[in-house]
Amino acid sequence: MNRFEHRTAVVTGAASGIGAAIASALHSEGARVVWIDRDPAVEELAHRHDGVGVVGDVSDTELPGRVLELIRKNAEGLDHFVAAAGIQVRTAGVDIDEADWGRLLSINLSSVYRFIRTFSTALKTGSAGTPGNVLAVSSMAADRAVPGIVAYGATKSALSHLIRGLAVELGPSGVRLNGIAPGYVSTPMVASLLADDEARTRILGRLPLRRLGDPTEMAGPALFLMSNDARYVTGQVLAVDGGYALT
Repeated sequence: MNRFEHRTAVVTGAASGIGAAIASALHSEGARVVWIDRDPAVEELAHRHDGVGVVGDVSDTELPGRVLELIRKNAEGLDHFVAAAGIQVRTAGVDIDEADWGRLLSINLSSVYRFIRTFSTALKTGSAGTPGNVLAVSSMAADRAVPGIVAYGATKSALSHLIRGLAVELGPSGVRLNGIAPGYVSTPMVASLLADDEARTRILGRLPLRRLGDPTEMAGPALFLMSNDARYVTGQVLAVDGGYALT
């Protein structure tokens, strides 16, 4: 399929994991993709996919403006923004220090708001007069109390609410905002947890599908929500968790 042919997309957290899988899938369906990550490897990854790589930390308040200027110089407009950058701090909620708390908020929540605020005008017209849309990567932890990542879950819960609220405010302009809420997926973020055999067995035992998700399995639902197939869907955060929320 070429559902995104001649469309321009920006993806944060694009150097690995879910962000890389979504960016790659967008490219495979015809999109011109701007790949953003603080990992310099994003430049080579973007080059291999005929895209543009931008090395930058999403907590940098000037980054959204620089990316928008880049798009204006090299493309006809902006059609899709994917907020996949995120971090996790594993510790008891009351033990997280101020610096880690601030970093979680900055990357998982505030950066997404800043990008959407900066891109909102461009998204209203898209690249050909058709409004664009936003896809945010939230988490199953947004709606469940998971010991050890309570602070992370709080930022993702706020992110889900942000997507729903902005979907209402930007809906009259035609801009849609949706999200996906992954469960346990084989990414660098959860590698240390899954390396513990006991924890891995416990997690798999709660999953109806009895297996971990793969980053590429997050891309399909994400692209559906961004495509015209979902043109009457907005303000939704779709669980893509192998059934974990059911247990």
